[in-house]
Amino acid sequence: MNHMFSPRLPNLALTVYDSPIGYLTLAARSGALVGVWARGQRFFGCPVGIDEAVAASLEILPSRAGSGGEPRGVTGEDAAALTAAASWLEQYFAGENPSPARLHITPEGTHFQKHVWEAMARIPYGHTRTYSQIAAQLREAGVAASPRAVGGAVGRNPLLIVRPCHRVVAAGGLGGYAAGAEAKAWLFEHEAAIASSIG
Repeated sequence: MNHMFSPRLPNLALTVYDSPIGYLTLAARSGALVGVWARGQRFFGCPVGIDEAVAASLEILPSRAGSGGEPRGVTGEDAAALTAAASWLEQYFAGENPSPARLHITPEGTHFQKHVWEAMARIPYGHTRTYSQIAAQLREAGVAASPRAVGGAVGRNPLLIVRPCHRVVAAGGLGGYAAGAEAKAWLFEHEAAIASSIG
């Protein structure tokens, strides 16, 4: 897959990664990954303030993850964070199960949202949890939660795929997905196919 780098916006460095589910905009700040969003995604760029017009205007610079050198227009820690994220995505879409612990991430959100995102991060590759299951898990940990509140936090996950919100499903089916039902189905099938081939 190719990824593209743009000049730094104020306090934010961006890249666009060409994935099987479409272009993903990646954002880094202070050496940490703060966002991964798909084009057309609900809550695109939240909460860091990027809009899709900015993402669509990024310069396309063909490069490959792990090809070495610094991305043009982005320096230091942010370049390393974006390159690491693109490499992680490259492995994920190649059918590997890279650990998100390899990435330095600092997603911005409310205290409750962060609890939900941490619960999502613990869902094993190729598995799912329902909104109700996550709500029950949070309540057991002393965090007031309802399935509806969990759904709201899942939808505002700023780290698509890295924090696997696609693994959170409704009791009766796949449920919603901020990046669209087609993308969720693709990710679900991708992980199921890989998990079954090694299981």
